[in-house]
Amino acid sequence: MLTGLIEWLVNLIGSAGYWGVGLAMFLESFFAPIPSEIILPFSGFVASRGDLNIVVTILVATIAAYLGSLPFYLVGRWGERSVMTFLEKYGKYLFISKSDLDKGFKAFEKHGNGIVLLGRLIPVVRTVISFPAGVAKMKFIVFSLYTLVGTAIWSAILGMAGYFLGSKWEEVAGYVSKYEKVIMVILVILFILYVARGIYNIVKERKVEEKVK
Repeated sequence: MLTGLIEWLVNLIGSAGYWGVGLAMFLESFFAPIPSEIILPFSGFVASRGDLNIVVTILVATIAAYLGSLPFYLVGRWGERSVMTFLEKYGKYLFISKSDLDKGFKAFEKHGNGIVLLGRLIPVVRTVISFPAGVAKMKFIVFSLYTLVGTAIWSAILGMAGYFLGSKWEEVAGYVSKYEKVIMVILVILFILYVARGIYNIVKERKVEEKVK
């Protein structure tokens, strides 16, 4: 069934173009089994043939994925209990397990709002991270900005990979799976450096203020 759905979405992109890309990425945002590691590289491949513009494809994928992330964020705004109730009722249909949800909450507790941006680059986490963001009452503007930026980066990387690989676009999914842990480690390091830089700037500003006084 899932294989058939993925094949249908791939064929839809090939025939419906941007509408197919948008629908596929919208569904991918909350339906875990649909892998963006296949949808985006294939979209890039279609663009490489001249049927789509790669820049427009990435923009469509980004906006559609953002819109698809909103339902989980809104459910989260109602509180953690609402999330658990939602998961009990619909989790099995969306193929989202409690362990997947726990990963999202743990990642959010550990890294804070920044994981909403970085989490968009991590399979599984990208699907469930909207829940804890909503529960934490993360500002909608910040959530939207982080989601759009993170999704844009993810869409650009995979879309361009498919664009340049051409008919070998399917190899992208293998690379993502193979280096997933490495990608996560790199992202965590980048996040730590980002936080450290912020702390350094704050300390530096305080020292300047003290000298002025």
